[in-house]
Amino acid sequence: MKKIVILNGSPHEHRCTAALADEVIKGTGNQGAEVKSYYLNGMNIKGCQGCRACTEKGRCVQQDDMQEVFDEIANADGIVFATPVYMWQMSAQLKTAVDRLLPFLRPGYNSSLESGKKVLIAVTQGREDTSFFRHYFEHVGNNLLFLGSDRIKSS
Repeated sequence: MKKIVILNGSPHEHRCTAALADEVIKGTGNQGAEVKSYYLNGMNIKGCQGCRACTEKGRCVQQDDMQEVFDEIANADGIVFATPVYMWQMSAQLKTAVDRLLPFLRPGYNSSLESGKKVLIAVTQGREDTSFFRHYFEHVGNNLLFLGSDRIKSS
């Protein structure tokens, strides 16, 4: 069975980004995937302290709600980063969680995760021009290649 982890970075638990994440859950659930969704704004997640202890220990030393997320991501076949656009980029809630993924990055910018994970960046925004923020999210997608995913394709 496939495992999917959704990181919902919206500060609003039941609005547009949650509705988009729910559609992903329905689609993957209909295909038999096990889905674990995290509403990041309701979690205790501290910012990365830049201590680099994770490079020695292979694990973040901060004891907060990211510890469970690390385990889920390590065991997932797919990761969904869901976010509204705030200030022309991902939300602060999602950015904080993405910054905390540093323990998966090894020296030489190799991933400690198994290759072949699928990554989806699901974005909601209020502009009529849906391509307006594409460049930023393509850049983010390329940066997330260290999670072991294939090259990101945008549409």
